[in-house]
Amino acid sequence: MKTCYIYIRVSTEEQKNSGYSPDNQIRHCREYAQMNKYQVKRIFDDSGKSGRSAEKRPALQELLKAISEHPVDAIIIYKIDRFARNVGDFDRMYKDLKAKGIKLLSINEGDLTEGNSLIPNIFASVAQWESEVNGERTRDALAQKFEGGWQPSPLYIGYRSVGGEDEKKTCEPDPYVTPIIKELFELYATGNYSILALQEWLSKKNIISRQGTPLGHSVINNILRNPFYWGLIRWHGESKIGKHQPIISKQLYDVCQYTLAKHRSFLLRRRVHDFLLRGFAYCAECGQRYTAEWHKDAKKLKTRGGKIAYYHCQKRERNGCPAPYIELSDLEEQVEQQFKKMEFSEEFISAVVRKTKEVLEENRRLASSNTQGILNQKNALEARRNTLEDVLLDGTIDKESYKRRHDDLQQQIINLDNQIIELDNKAKIDIDLIEEVLAFTRNIHQAYVEAPTFLKRHYLRFFFEQIVIKNKKIYKVVPTPIFKILKNRHEIIIRQSGLPR
Repeated sequence: MKTCYIYIRVSTEEQKNSGYSPDNQIRHCREYAQMNKYQVKRIFDDSGKSGRSAEKRPALQELLKAISEHPVDAIIIYKIDRFARNVGDFDRMYKDLKAKGIKLLSINEGDLTEGNSLIPNIFASVAQWESEVNGERTRDALAQKFEGGWQPSPLYIGYRSVGGEDEKKTCEPDPYVTPIIKELFELYATGNYSILALQEWLSKKNIISRQGTPLGHSVINNILRNPFYWGLIRWHGESKIGKHQPIISKQLYDVCQYTLAKHRSFLLRRRVHDFLLRGFAYCAECGQRYTAEWHKDAKKLKTRGGKIAYYHCQKRERNGCPAPYIELSDLEEQVEQQFKKMEFSEEFISAVVRKTKEVLEENRRLASSNTQGILNQKNALEARRNTLEDVLLDGTIDKESYKRRHDDLQQQIINLDNQIIELDNKAKIDIDLIEEVLAFTRNIHQAYVEAPTFLKRHYLRFFFEQIVIKNKKIYKVVPTPIFKILKNRHEIIIRQSGLPR
């Protein structure tokens, strides 16, 4: 029996056209193959690809490789402009197919390899002309869209299309994806998550590429750098505030840019020994940042477990800085005493309690909305899985393709189930976090002492830009901008004595 490959392509803009939809093209090509007694060996699908050159279509590249390694009798396409959008590409591929004795069969134009290449090249020329005309119209429409206050480029992750057709479509936040993208910014702003960690986190939440693969490192980096999420639109060197609904605030965006740009040791670097004050302690003699290390001596330090840790200026050994070593426990105890001097005003504590209640109510509302969004997505995936199973029973899909798609759908469903569990757990974490915040405002010192190391670093980051050391003592502290504002507004009081009220 004669064999064939099927190739289909539909650009993102054409997906809505039932005549060009992937399912419709595949159905017509299968019927054509069956009617002409061809056995379909494989379907190559470039759905969502608008590339005008062959190099920009991965499935077409796979097809060209396949006909060299595993030749067939024919290639079946829906229409010539699905196969090539410029004469040069078409002529090259056309000659290659003829040389290999492979027919190029079009549902709409018939056998393109019969006779000479004049007629097929005319078809290809018309396709190229249509592509160029449509391109010019599209550019004009996109420019008008920008003037109207909407982003002309394809939708960014977190938004979905609404209203209008083609370039007249606008956008709105996607109920399921938007909260995840917002949380992505919030997590990165803490400085505790690398892009690699966020890549894995997004994958578990089914935020994946159109190809079904995890979002790449550069994609996540571009999301974090994209001002569209706080409201800015850009087009050909121009920018302005758009009409779309922002997902995050400008302030949160700015914090993320700071985190991206600031390569401080406590932000992203993972260390074997992550000393508490690394990145905060500085030398008063030369201004160099302090580092820390363990000194080991099983005999001399027997009573201390065979080792002792010291902070010291990084220039002490290399450039003769006179600043002495200071024992880890000594310096960290001095820092702890700094917290003993602080207390928030009653007015500030009341404001925190009020705001905490608002956050709790908002979190409950979002949790309910997010859970419903996940359930809706799960139902849609289950419906797709059921359809896929029916297609297998009908014999219209091969076993390998079925297994691959079915496994992908099943994994996405499992991920959604895990997200529902995660939302329940997050509600418990929110309560724990609120308790921590309230404890922090009511007794800063006690909250700091009882906190685990990672949380202590958050407290340090809230108050201190630098802790300057001279002769083994804290010489001065450089407050963060927010700490300075709180002091100036008397929202936080610094006592001269470390005694409690």
